[in-house]
Amino acid sequence: MTVTPATAKISKVATLHPDDYRKDQRVTSPRDWLDRLKNKPVTEPTWAEYRRSEALELLANANGSGTWIELSTHYNGFVREVAVRELNCDCSPQALVALIERLNDWVPQIRDLALSGLNNYLNPAQAPALLYALESIMALAARQRVDHAPTYTAARTVLQSPDIRDEVFANFLTRQGKAARYLFSLLLETDFDLERLLRSALAHRELTVRLAAVSVCQDLPPAQASPLLLEALARPGAKVRVSILRALLPLSDDPVHLLRLTLLDPSPAIRSLARWAAPRHGVDASEVLAQRLSLDFPTRKREWLGVLGLAAELEIRLQKHWLTEALSSIYPSVRQAAVRLLGDEDLPQMLGALSDPSEKVYLAAYALSDKQPWAVLNPGVAAKLDCEWHDLPPQRSWAILRLMSNWQQIAYLLKRLEAEPVVETFWLRQVDLWCDRQYQVVDPVTSKDQRSALVQQLRALAASGLIQSPKVALFTD
Repeated sequence: MTVTPATAKISKVATLHPDDYRKDQRVTSPRDWLDRLKNKPVTEPTWAEYRRSEALELLANANGSGTWIELSTHYNGFVREVAVRELNCDCSPQALVALIERLNDWVPQIRDLALSGLNNYLNPAQAPALLYALESIMALAARQRVDHAPTYTAARTVLQSPDIRDEVFANFLTRQGKAARYLFSLLLETDFDLERLLRSALAHRELTVRLAAVSVCQDLPPAQASPLLLEALARPGAKVRVSILRALLPLSDDPVHLLRLTLLDPSPAIRSLARWAAPRHGVDASEVLAQRLSLDFPTRKREWLGVLGLAAELEIRLQKHWLTEALSSIYPSVRQAAVRLLGDEDLPQMLGALSDPSEKVYLAAYALSDKQPWAVLNPGVAAKLDCEWHDLPPQRSWAILRLMSNWQQIAYLLKRLEAEPVVETFWLRQVDLWCDRQYQVVDPVTSKDQRSALVQQLRALAASGLIQSPKVALFTD
């Protein structure tokens, strides 16, 4: 049977481009294309015909740009082609993103259609759409395809246009991640006010942008870079501030003054760099600390942290009135730093810090107290618990009790049981809990006679049924 052109099968890779029809039948819109497709005769059901029918059904129910954007990623090439044609007529940021994605379509005709539609956005008037699709433009460049280079370059050129430079700069201030770095490098290539750009970049929310701005400042003349870097040095962010200080030292007219300030910085990273650089500029860190200690107490948290941090790093013991003032600070971080400066002779202050409302201060004090010998620690812990057991949270009371040697812990609980018959049930419960938690009692401090007496007391309590722990029978003197 002879197959006429009108009844020929549609190839799976055939395009439905309007140019394939005679000049007098050429369509002018996607709807005309759809009508033409419906009227095209097919003699028998084939895979291409199945996909054509599927496309007709989907396209007949499609309306609105949102639906066309979804259909632009459909697996059926006929559907994607019509969707791209419709998106070419819908000038919106969302449509631009979809068109950029179709530049990577595996069907050449769809890529050409997408490129044709995208060219409508390559002008300054479409700056909002280009900025909206910035991540897609960057992803396009990351593919490093030769055929994408002209499109990517054209989009970058448009974003660098003088007419929209302020709009791009405002968008840069709100960006994060790769987009922020891309816009920063893009603006650097223009004649945008460099000082304004760097000042904003050094204060940018994106860490990598701030670090890039520091690198740019290092290539500027000292008179231009130093004020910008000094201004940025006062902002938080240790990683950036270390880079700023490293860049400032060779540019500064007075590195000695700069080092004296940064030696008392609240950031350990800044102080570390300053202590490393100080000998190279004839600055004595110990002398800087001594001079500061001769003045009044700090009034700000940052000042306190700088003094206490430098003292700890230089292993210099502060005078008692300085430690007392720091331990009574309203700032938990200052109290925590002060606790770390306490020595073995400051046991009362250590035990006092165990009642601090801040968990971090408490943990710092506990770590120090736990290093003290039991012979010194037992009496102080017992005295503290006598006054504060019921005021402290139960977990803290037990944790502080465990600072004592094992047999002294139960000795303390039995003492409280005898001294407070009114709350006998409470202390019996504590004795029971202590017994249950023991596995192997190791205590070189408590004498053998005292251990024997304690074991007898526990057995007597167990025999009378006042405590129930089965481990009492395992205790030996």
